Formats: sequence, structure tokens, C-alpha cells
Amino acid sequence: MERLYQSDNLILRYNKDRDIIMGSWLDCDNAEKLINGIQVYKEYFEKIIPEKVVWNETGLQYTIPVTLQDWILDFLDVPACRHGIDYKVAHILSADIYANLSLMDMYTQGKTTFTPHFFTHEKKAMDWIGQKATEVPVTRTRSEPEWKLEKFVATNKARLTIEMDLDTLPDILSDFRRMLQDRRFYAQCLQRFLQLTAKERFVLALVIRGKTNKEIAAVTNTSCETIKTHRRNLLRKLQCTNIAELMQYHVFL
Repeated sequence: MERLYQSDNLILRYNKDRDIIMGSWLDCDNAEKLINGIQVYKEYFEKIIPEKVVWNETGLQYTIPVTLQDWILDFLDVPACRHGIDYKVAHILSADIYANLSLMDMYTQGKTTFTPHFFTHEKKAMDWIGQKATEVPVTRTRSEPEWKLEKFVATNKARLTIEMDLDTLPDILSDFRRMLQDRRFYAQCLQRFLQLTAKERFVLALVIRGKTNKEIAAVTNTSCETIKTHRRNLLRKLQCTNIAELMQYHVFL
């Protein structure tokens, strides 16, 4: 690969024959290094407009906050989408679990249309990125991980060890991310739900079942205007912007 750029934090390479641009973090442990590297990468990306991108994240030791995730998508991926660029993206995972989870969150929770694939080492990523669209992708056989729990009563601590095939790590991390999201949802949203009155909870249940304002008004023996007020209060108290977000609260009903 031709070396395009190198600093203490980042190396950029380009393979013209395979049309692959590859970014490798050497030492990225704070927002300033990440932002500077992304800005340099964009300059070279827009000059080349490659079909394939590989990011080696093994030097990423920074958990990307949501605000910075949004900036990266706005700065890189959203403009690419608008210009009709449809490139393949592969990420080689870091040893930092939380850095990996923040990276996965950026794509699953953000506003990009790109769906990257995550790998544990470079060869797997390069094999996948080089596949033609007509090739049938190789499906990973996922073995069940082995769990070991150690309790330290004296210090009120515990250690959980998970042993797995290395190739299944991206899948396990994805499951772990969903588990953390569910845990955060329960912790944050239960308190909001408990603030609702009994009447608001009843209206919420009917809204989630798809009932119209007229139908809810008939069941509750109130006016449609009253139900509209209840809906507005539900959105405000539960910090939702639409009915789809309200649907998440069905777990408490």
C-alpha cells in the first residue's frame, strides 16, 4: 500500500489496484487526536473517493461520546451519503471494549446509512472488503462463550471472565452493547414512568395499542381535547418526541 500520511497518532495508506484506503490509529486516546485524525483522513478521502475503507482501530483507546459521534457522522458519512458514495467499510476492533462499543453505537444509533462490518484482525477485514458483490459471504459459526464468575465478598466486588473464539468477538460485543442499552433504558426510563398518574398510564397503554384519540376518549369518558392534552403530557414527561419512542415504555405496563 502507498503511504499517504503518517503522524504519531495516525497512518493513512492507499491501495490503488484494490481501491482501498486504510486508516490505522497508532495512539488515539482523546478527542483532540481523534478529531485531528478524522480531518486529515477526510482531505485524502475526498481526493481519492475510494470504493472501500478499512479502519484499524487497534490503537483507539478512547470512548467516543455521543456528541463527537454525531460530529463524525455529520463531517464524514452524511456528506458522502448526499453525494451518492456507497462504499464498503470494515473496522478492526481495538482491545478497548468501551471504545469498540462507542464505535458500534455511532453506526447503529446515528444517522448514517452505511453499515460497517467489524473484525478482530486485519486479514479477515481485508478478505471481506475484497469480496465482490456477487460472492456469497462466509458465515461465521458462533460457538457459545464460557463464563466464569468470581466473587470477592470482602471487597464487595466481582470479576466476570468470558472465554470465546476470537472470530465471534464482534457478535458478543454487539450483544453486550444491546444489554448495556437495555440496562440504561430501564434505569433512566423507569423513574420517568413512575412519575405518571394512574390515568396517564392507562392512556399510555391505549396509545401503545394504537387506539385513536376518539377511541380513547370513549373508553375514558372524556373529550378528545383532554386526550390530546394527555398525549402531550406523556411525550413531555417521558422525554419522547413521537409515538414510536413511547412504544418503548410497553415494558412497564
